[in-house]
Amino acid sequence: MDHAWKRLSQPLTRRAGSLFRHHRLGLYILAVLVGLASGLGAVLFRLGIDAWSRLLSGANDYTESMGPSVGSLAALGTWFVLAAPVLSGLIVGPLMSRLGHTPTGHGVAGVIWSTRHGDGTMAPLPALVMTTSSALTIGGGGSVGPEGPIAELGASTASLIGQGLRLPKLPIRYLAAAGTAAGIAAAFNAPLAGAFFALEVVLMGFSSDAFIVIVLACVTSTVLSHHLLGTTLSLSLPYLDLSGDAQLGWVALLGVVGGCVGIGFMRLRFIVLDALTRAWQQLGVPIWVRPGIGGLAVGGILLVLPEMYGESSATLNRALAGRYTLVLLLVLCLGKMLATSMTLGMGFVGGVFAPSLFIGGTLGAAFGTLVAPSYAPAAGVFGVIGMGAVFAGAARAPMTAVLLIIEMTGQHALLLPLMLATVLATFASRFLSRGTLFTEELRRRGEDVEDPMTTTLMGRTRASRIMVEPPAVVEETMTVRQAAALMSRHGVSILPVVRTRTGSHDVRSGAHDDGPAPTSKGAGSTGSGIGSGAGTTAKTDAGSAPRFMGEPMGELLGCITATQLTDALLKEEPDDVGNGSRPSPTVTDLPLVTARLTAEAEATDVLEALTSTRLEGLPVVTPMKGSSRDRPGEQLAGWVSQRIVVERIYEVQARARTAAATYTSLGSRLQDRWYSRPVPRRRIGRIGRISSRGSLHSRRR
Repeated sequence: MDHAWKRLSQPLTRRAGSLFRHHRLGLYILAVLVGLASGLGAVLFRLGIDAWSRLLSGANDYTESMGPSVGSLAALGTWFVLAAPVLSGLIVGPLMSRLGHTPTGHGVAGVIWSTRHGDGTMAPLPALVMTTSSALTIGGGGSVGPEGPIAELGASTASLIGQGLRLPKLPIRYLAAAGTAAGIAAAFNAPLAGAFFALEVVLMGFSSDAFIVIVLACVTSTVLSHHLLGTTLSLSLPYLDLSGDAQLGWVALLGVVGGCVGIGFMRLRFIVLDALTRAWQQLGVPIWVRPGIGGLAVGGILLVLPEMYGESSATLNRALAGRYTLVLLLVLCLGKMLATSMTLGMGFVGGVFAPSLFIGGTLGAAFGTLVAPSYAPAAGVFGVIGMGAVFAGAARAPMTAVLLIIEMTGQHALLLPLMLATVLATFASRFLSRGTLFTEELRRRGEDVEDPMTTTLMGRTRASRIMVEPPAVVEETMTVRQAAALMSRHGVSILPVVRTRTGSHDVRSGAHDDGPAPTSKGAGSTGSGIGSGAGTTAKTDAGSAPRFMGEPMGELLGCITATQLTDALLKEEPDDVGNGSRPSPTVTDLPLVTARLTAEAEATDVLEALTSTRLEGLPVVTPMKGSSRDRPGEQLAGWVSQRIVVERIYEVQARARTAAATYTSLGSRLQDRWYSRPVPRRRIGRIGRISSRGSLHSRRR
């Protein structure tokens, strides 16, 4: 029975796998599944934050009341804000240090790296640990946001589905971006902003296929969130409107200031992180203990400014309602920047998306209070615009900023000033910094996702990645005739010349016959030189032990070309060489070509060298052991040639063409099958009779 079931299920499994791997319909179905999973994860994450916050403070959002705790820490009164971060840190530290390690990094930055440089996959266990730790951090008073863990959780969910079905890299990247967008859409009740966040920040590009996949996931997750959490707006505000177009000048100024503040927030975050990291290392504090100890510093900030507890949603609502003075608004703005930086620097985890909105809201409210003190809704109007400006300056995502603020607040009348402020904030941000709130973390790791070279075929590939074994190696003791025979035997126009050590296993030239190159089929087995480097090992022509790729082949003296050998042979007097009156010249008697490439040379350097020298190939060298400035030396490590570069370009083109041929739609395949179906004989005969009648009628005319 089991055997019969396998025989029946295998064709169905193959067809299902083909549907998801090669058809857009399958990808769209997976997008809906990713949206459901990401939306459910976002809902559970929100419930986890609220549960931990209620356990410690007695309220879902402590900033609504900011009084003594009525939860499990009620005995501490208002001092519970000092104990809550410590308790959370004692759990977060061991959890992240033991189970949270991942090569891609955490949060939005990790998703960006994975989708831009990897295959879009995110490890599920570290993502789950990150989400749990972030819920403990936010619920325990840490001044961070929920979007980072939600983005990572959504991307890891998509990775699980994509890897389970063995999808190609591009669909997995789309699904990872869709999972990120779906999580943010469900968390902020902003499906369109979540979609554009994935396009602007994660994928950093737009395509119709990606947009469809991301939108399907966002719609699905938002609908699920509405059913489980409700449909209320993230910020409840009265109707706001800018009092005349004359205020657009102030809006423009706020946009520039907001962009500068966004970059300042990014700088402060990493300054504090670096300072605290150096302090931890000097004190020798283990990583898993740091959040527990650092919770005291976070709690100290909360004692002074309890408005900084968690996401501070109620505080932001009061700021936009104009219930704070100008000085207090500026204190809250600076306090949030410091609190978020301290929370992350102490080893806690979370996002920086929501804190940037709070910083922008308080900055804008202070700006509105200053420039329009007589206009009652000024704090709300300019506060909403400031939220978009600071976020656009920090994340450099103006479209996402506009859509996010509109969807969170429902203030469609502020669309025009929001567009102006976010564009000017993005301009100021780009003028002041190359990195963003998310990409700067990757730049500090030495990975520039905005590098224009990443869009080229070969990018910044090093010469050590594309080099192969040279066709053969000419020793310094070889005569011109021996070198010419070796070069003719391998059919190349240039070979490297090396000085080998006595007794080493490097390739020896056994071609001591000065005759012409052999033309028999087995001629390659009688000479010397290194064989083709297509594989990872190379055997010598004499049948010696294989030599692994990258092992030293001797000190490189230079290269010899076919033109040099031909000129030397033409100038040689056969009588003098034959009777031994003059020794046969060696290759070192000729002026060798000194052009070479280092192993760290980029693909652009390789192409430039091959183009400028017009040589068939060039050697790749590494420093010799024991070499110094006084005695420099470079050893031959590999070989790059025009053929290798062309093969690499062809591989990319061939993969793209294969993907284009296999990635199609179900409708087009059905249409192709319809047109390619065999025509019945009866129909063929009928068509022939109709055509013959038509031709007879035309002849009668």
